[in-house]
Amino acid sequence: MTELNVFFGLGIFLLGMSQLEYGIRKLSDVRLRYWVRSSTGTPASSVATGIISTAILQSSSMVSLLVLAFASAGLVPLVNGIGIILGANLGTTFTGWLVAIFGFKIDLESIALPLLGTAGVVMAMSRRDSRLNYSATIAFGIALVLFGLGIMKSSMESLPQQWDISALKGHHAVIYLAAGIVFTIVMQSSSAVMMIALAAINAEFIALPEAVALIIGADLGTTSTTALGSITGNQIKKRLAFAHFSFNLIVDMAAFLLLLPLLPQLFSLFSLNDPLYSLVAFHSLMNVLGLIAFLPFINYFANWIEKLFSRSLSPSQNLLVTVTPNVVDAALVALSETVKLAILQAACNNLRVFSLKPEQLKIITESGDGVIGAIGHHSFEEGYEELKTQEGRILDYLLQIQTQALNMDESKELERWQAVTRHVVFSSKCLKDIQHDLHELKYSTSKAMRELYDSQKQFQKTVYEKMIGLLVGDHPEAFVLEELHELRVLTEQHKEESTDFVYSHAGRDYRNGTGVSIQLNTIREIRNAAKTLTKAIHLATKSEQNDVLLEPVLKP
Repeated sequence: MTELNVFFGLGIFLLGMSQLEYGIRKLSDVRLRYWVRSSTGTPASSVATGIISTAILQSSSMVSLLVLAFASAGLVPLVNGIGIILGANLGTTFTGWLVAIFGFKIDLESIALPLLGTAGVVMAMSRRDSRLNYSATIAFGIALVLFGLGIMKSSMESLPQQWDISALKGHHAVIYLAAGIVFTIVMQSSSAVMMIALAAINAEFIALPEAVALIIGADLGTTSTTALGSITGNQIKKRLAFAHFSFNLIVDMAAFLLLLPLLPQLFSLFSLNDPLYSLVAFHSLMNVLGLIAFLPFINYFANWIEKLFSRSLSPSQNLLVTVTPNVVDAALVALSETVKLAILQAACNNLRVFSLKPEQLKIITESGDGVIGAIGHHSFEEGYEELKTQEGRILDYLLQIQTQALNMDESKELERWQAVTRHVVFSSKCLKDIQHDLHELKYSTSKAMRELYDSQKQFQKTVYEKMIGLLVGDHPEAFVLEELHELRVLTEQHKEESTDFVYSHAGRDYRNGTGVSIQLNTIREIRNAAKTLTKAIHLATKSEQNDVLLEPVLKP
């Protein structure tokens, strides 16, 4: 039963770490995310951010996943993302120091039980999404960590009396290295492996060199978190995961091959006699030495990884898949980039309704293969269906973001992109509804109707070429807004001229009123499509805060 108690204690410890991480993240989520983003101006500051944020959050895995989300959304460049992850390696040693200093010097259960009970009562009686509840969750997590650690500690201390532990000693250090890797991959927590090692040393269950080999393996095993987070990700995620693995592999192998044989000399040099302090000091030392060795070359390291993963990124990659909606800052960037891409797809697709090919436009060709890949080469009908599918993805992602704790600005940002998405789809729907009318105009026996079709086609080419030019180019906001104003004026002017043309030919070139009805409906919908997409670009370009944001979509 004692053996099972070690397992039970480990389970309680892991649950406590999860609750602690959740409470800290919820209590300071917005501020923490803002600080992580704003404190990464240089590689050195990125490393410091990784150290401090991991020490606060008590989870290098959480910090690593946060960085993956920010990097995927383009909020953190590769070199700074690498810096944060490398700093997180050192920050995670903070847990070991706390446990080594306090955890084995006091009666853990006597502290854990009152804290556990008090925190449980507050959690049960407070509102679930309140700061009080999150604070109680943190206390509850700390109590579970102490309680689980206490069970592991007492269970480990009694194991030598029940087992012949001589069979565990004397194995090659590689066995303990492999065990550390496997345990960390299974539990997804290097801190848990550190606690096991500390409890085992305290009980004299294993010797210090064996515990050192175990935590070196845990340090390498913790890279599995970023590796798992990058499996379905884009190139930037894979680059960060590879950087994390490469750094840890080099540092851990150097520690295993060079530092482990010199343990007695190292501990003598630092006057370390307590095995608990010695273990966490070694863990910190190997990460500090690794950072000192890597930091001067971090830019070269990032460039090497860039070249190794040199395949260009396609703008058509679905950021809604690769960026988690749980990290609101990154999710909003992913949402905005996806919606802007949908505007470009709609503008290109609206040209196809007149059999115009956007991929042949000079402005698109000069913008690179990525843009061409994003717009595709399908028919108007296929493009419209793809746009509708993308609308569903966007709205589903938007709803997932809304489940997070949002401030007022973030809520308004969501409203803005929802409005843009509605405008984009409505623009294409206007043209979808008049496909049959356009066919009748194009192949009519009436010369006037064919002339009207040609004028609409020329208008479509002029307007959407301008829109696409604004979308694929890098222009100042003032220039874009001025161009959009001119497009609105041009759209209204074209509608008036086309309407005058229809009425001026009515009764002279048509046998009945059906032709007039078709023409007026076509003119109206072409105008609505252009006006609505212009509005979408306007909203996407300039953050509107007042009534214009919620202006209803045009009705046919």
